[in-house]
Amino acid sequence: MPDQIVTSAPGRICLFGEHQDYLGLPVIACAIDLRVTVSAVPSKNPGMTIHLPDVGRREHLDPSADLVYTHDRDYLPAAINVLRREGATWHQGWDIQVTGNIPINSGTSSSSALQIAWCSFLLAAAGDERATDPQEVARLAHLSEVVEFGSPGGMMDHYSSAVGGTIWLDCGDSRKMEVLPHCPGEFVLVDSGIPKDTNNTLGTTRKKAESIDINPRTMAAMSTDQYLRFREKLPADLRSIFTANRENALLTNLARHLLAKECTAAQIADLLNEHHIQLAENLGVSHPEIDRMIYHGMDCGALGGKINGSGMGGTFYLLCEGNGRDIQREFTAMGLRAFLVKVGDGLRCTRNQDP
Repeated sequence: MPDQIVTSAPGRICLFGEHQDYLGLPVIACAIDLRVTVSAVPSKNPGMTIHLPDVGRREHLDPSADLVYTHDRDYLPAAINVLRREGATWHQGWDIQVTGNIPINSGTSSSSALQIAWCSFLLAAAGDERATDPQEVARLAHLSEVVEFGSPGGMMDHYSSAVGGTIWLDCGDSRKMEVLPHCPGEFVLVDSGIPKDTNNTLGTTRKKAESIDINPRTMAAMSTDQYLRFREKLPADLRSIFTANRENALLTNLARHLLAKECTAAQIADLLNEHHIQLAENLGVSHPEIDRMIYHGMDCGALGGKINGSGMGGTFYLLCEGNGRDIQREFTAMGLRAFLVKVGDGLRCTRNQDP
């Protein structure tokens, strides 16, 4: 039995394919070097006592029984229930601390990073070798955070956090994945301070997208003439949604080819700017104040940027080249939390054995 288990997982930024994963279309995302850490030691007391000092909470869970959820984001017991169905059992009590430096509820996937680290810990505590398998942990984290609650999100966050680096992920049934060279440049991640409602934003936008009677992959493969003819038949309120989804799919495909070879930060920034325009003007998931701050960052020397995550608030990021620290200071001086981040690695899991 290990005398300590430590797991951690990173947050992520979505480069391309925002609001595409739940349609089963590809996305490009990268892990960042902000993380959630789960540190656990065996306890003489039964069950799992979890300390969450960052949010001022403490929980005690009994993993030997089916756990009842108290709200629709009760992710910690959900992971235990999902893993129990997969055959995991626990015969030892644990005292656990969860800490992190990822902005919470801001579009950087703090909840998914927590779920990756938590599922990995639960597997390690059960003696299950899947604890160090990034794709398997990602699958289980997605089941326990999204599927278990019938939530509208996709799987991008979980695979990006677990695998690390920069990845292209086909979110369809095949779940094909390709690790891409690191995106050139550096990122300044800014917490706008504007609250966001992830599930409501995703649910509303997804419902509209799915009301369009066409397979998303067929949409992405249409010729320009086919696209224009189909678009004209749609009600006015769905045309902009259809345009955004198609254009974002095309941008993601172009970005994949650029990032698979040597490319410049300026080339990627141009595509990020186009992506943000689609998100803001056609999909309607940005915020006027975030738009203003992105353009301010570009006036200060950033190459480009976009809103990050489901939208309507939360974080945005700027792609810079050598001047990221100056851009960070600019937003910090405005009273905002700003982070100079780089691409990070994925899931970590260590198990220290008794001597």
